[in-house]
Amino acid sequence: MFKDVRGLEFTASSQEAVDAFDATIDEFLASGRDAAALLKHVNEADPEMVMGQCVRGYFMRLPQQAHLIQGSNEAFATAKALSAKANPREKLHVAALESWVAGDLRKTAAIWEQILVDYPHDILALRIAHTIHFYMGDIDHMRDSMARVMPRWDEEVPGYGYVLGCRAFSLEENHQFSAAEPMGRRAVEINEDDVWAGHCVAHVLEGRGRRQDGIKWIDEHEEAWKQRGIFARHMWWHRALHYLELERFDDVLAAFDREYWPEPTEDNIDLTNASSMLMRLDMLGVDVDDRWESVGAICASRTKDRLRPFNDLHFVMALTHSGRMEAAREILASMRDFVGANDDKGQTVVEVYKRAGIPIAEAIIDHAEGNFARAVEIMSSARYRMVPLGGSWAQRDVWVRILIDAAIKDGQHAYARTLLAERTADCPSSGPSWNMYADALAACGEDEEAEAARARGSELLAA
Repeated sequence: MFKDVRGLEFTASSQEAVDAFDATIDEFLASGRDAAALLKHVNEADPEMVMGQCVRGYFMRLPQQAHLIQGSNEAFATAKALSAKANPREKLHVAALESWVAGDLRKTAAIWEQILVDYPHDILALRIAHTIHFYMGDIDHMRDSMARVMPRWDEEVPGYGYVLGCRAFSLEENHQFSAAEPMGRRAVEINEDDVWAGHCVAHVLEGRGRRQDGIKWIDEHEEAWKQRGIFARHMWWHRALHYLELERFDDVLAAFDREYWPEPTEDNIDLTNASSMLMRLDMLGVDVDDRWESVGAICASRTKDRLRPFNDLHFVMALTHSGRMEAAREILASMRDFVGANDDKGQTVVEVYKRAGIPIAEAIIDHAEGNFARAVEIMSSARYRMVPLGGSWAQRDVWVRILIDAAIKDGQHAYARTLLAERTADCPSSGPSWNMYADALAACGEDEEAEAARARGSELLAA
């Protein structure tokens, strides 16, 4: 029996195949460009290695792109056929992939958690469970999953830094910023190429409104993170969020062109980065020229396949703002058809589409068409059902901004004032939010309060 670097047993034909597997997982943990190429080496070394097939199945589902799904299904079929010779841990991985193929993501995650009870050093199960908890918005599960395994890890175990970065991010998304920041920084000290841990610190600094610190953090590690894969562009998007809150709009647009949308791409992270930033700029009245067009052109090919509601809502924003209203409505119709066809089949995302995906898509379309009262009506309740869409608090915030913008444009000044009171309490370092709050206060005839809010906004923007 062959073992990986953490002592886990593998069913394989050679140590070479297991070593190639380790290299693949290391690249995956570091969000590197070469995980797929390294996985090819695993299959070349041992085409009947069951864990090689499981990882292939996992990797082809993670990007949520329709053209990869068949490859994942084929990998599962191969893994299933090989599973008779697999050890108990490997058989659980096959079962997890089977549940994922069936669309039951919560059962899938539960199987990975079952693996971690007896095999806490199974870093693949650990990292991919962390990812799927995040995709489903199960942030309490993500936090507790990491808490359960941490006593079994220390700096002597290979991969500890990546595990620490996941623990840090799980705390950050639960707003435990004070605990998350030093863990994330330590993880980056251990592996500077750990862009996921760097991403955790970026979130902490954004959540705490430490704009200059956030820019500096990414600037300091930019050269290392440039060597990573596509996810590095999400870091440049985070830096642009700080520019946005400092009203450095020219810098936001320059970063869009050079860093996080330098050319059209099919990658969902890139599409969501681009769509959400353009939406923020639009609502702030910034002229984005023709930048919506290249994003919308890619999203126009995504009207049929429903894989993740979070992504779909970004597609709808890009389609509505690039003049493709018919395509946006096609996505909305496809969401409804998907729910109708799969409502009784145990697919996790069906309920997410029903409770959040469909209503928010409706609100985005209403907002784009100027039906602001309807957008406000929908979003006032849907905003509290958004967490299961997945993504981070920072990413989902674009839809809360749509609610505020719709209330302002519909002349619901008192409601806009209350929403902005909430926002400035939650994000007290946002100069643009204080300025919008000042406008809403003034529209309500509260001139003294408006003057104080505008002074606060000016103070923040001058810092």
